[in-house]
Amino acid sequence: MSENNHDEYAAIDAVNFSTLKWMRESPLVYRHRLTQGYPDTPALAMGRVTHTLVFEPEKFAAEYAIWDGDRRGNAWAEFKKENGEKTIFKPAEIETAQQMAEAVRSHPLVAPYLAGGLFEHAVFWTDPETQLPCKARPDWIIPERRILIDLKTCVSADARRFGSAAARYGYHLQCAMYEQAITYGLGWAPNKVKIIAVEKDGPHEVSVFDVSRDALDAAAEEVVEVVGVVEVEKVEKTRRWRTRRRRRRRRRRRQAEEAEEAEEM
Repeated sequence: MSENNHDEYAAIDAVNFSTLKWMRESPLVYRHRLTQGYPDTPALAMGRVTHTLVFEPEKFAAEYAIWDGDRRGNAWAEFKKENGEKTIFKPAEIETAQQMAEAVRSHPLVAPYLAGGLFEHAVFWTDPETQLPCKARPDWIIPERRILIDLKTCVSADARRFGSAAARYGYHLQCAMYEQAITYGLGWAPNKVKIIAVEKDGPHEVSVFDVSRDALDAAAEEVVEVVGVVEVEKVEKTRRWRTRRRRRRRRRRRQAEEAEEAEEM
């Protein structure tokens, strides 16, 4: 696979966090996202270009273009044709992305980690519990220093508010899955896992969070659980993927069984 080729990576059939996170809703939602995909949005596009401007700004021109004008007519059609598969932004959007990237790159707690890393390096491995093929593209890894960094754009970089959003969106699970990817796919374990949060609106406050060992271990257990559900569904090959209600009943039943076993011990 070509380095950093998004289309080639997406075509590889393997479990990844972008779809696995929907298993937290239900297997039915996961199946829907897996088969129907997830539409690109301006927010996702802004996240991608901000990541590029932070970690590999020299690749901006190869992946993005700027159009200042109406998105109609012959001139617009010709511009789209000339720029092929590039993502096209308005000047104001790029200005915002550049401001966010500069806020991140100039932050004193971030600057020491911007050299010697690999941006969205594709990693492939086999899950040891289920033997399912898995894949991941961590935002930024520094192999020589054994560091894993995840960058998030957010509404608020305040510790309490960002922590709430991180729990809601499963950022801790994503970091745990990235850690597994590096451990099983690259053969080394990160000794530091950090999340950089930058606010979408000016003045683009930045916070840097260390993901604790306890948080990673707890998240890894949930990753094992949801990957296990994927494995069960694949084995059963059922047409009726479990809904939220069925999955919750199954979890409550398992918790009750574990409680009974604990009482008997």
